Amino acid sequence: MVNHAKFQEELEGYCGLGMYDEALRLISSIKTRGQEDLTLSFLRTRILRAAGRFAEMRKTAEKIRERCPDEPEAWVSLADAMRQSGALQQGRHVLQEAEKKFPKNPHIKFQLGCYLCQLQDLEQARSYVQAAIQLDRTWADAAKQDADLAPLREKI
Repeated sequence: MVNHAKFQEELEGYCGLGMYDEALRLISSIKTRGQEDLTLSFLRTRILRAAGRFAEMRKTAEKIRERCPDEPEAWVSLADAMRQSGALQQGRHVLQEAEKKFPKNPHIKFQLGCYLCQLQDLEQARSYVQAAIQLDRTWADAAKQDADLAPLREKI
């Protein structure tokens, strides 16, 4: 049985020190099933992102989406991995597919707004960000702070 507090403390310690390989080894050492396994897979993508290991991040994210196609965050994670590896357009395409599958998900709409803003499609970006905020008002605060949306805020 995993002592979650100790596990989290160790994981945060390794990541805080930039010891990403150790953090990944710790995750791999945990025997899990079901939702815990999915949570650790998402943690793995975040650690790989912090480590700048985008090709590995993308492979992990692809496996998550294959395993859990009905999990919206699996799509967001894959899009992020693509973006981080320099494939912003591919990431946008993944989010557009996800939006068709999850039309009421504000996170997907918000991320589409961010990607489109970076692609200089400001009107479409604004539309997606507004749609995310209409679905969940908490995205309004994120919109005020997200660096990706700076070009959109400058046009306001």
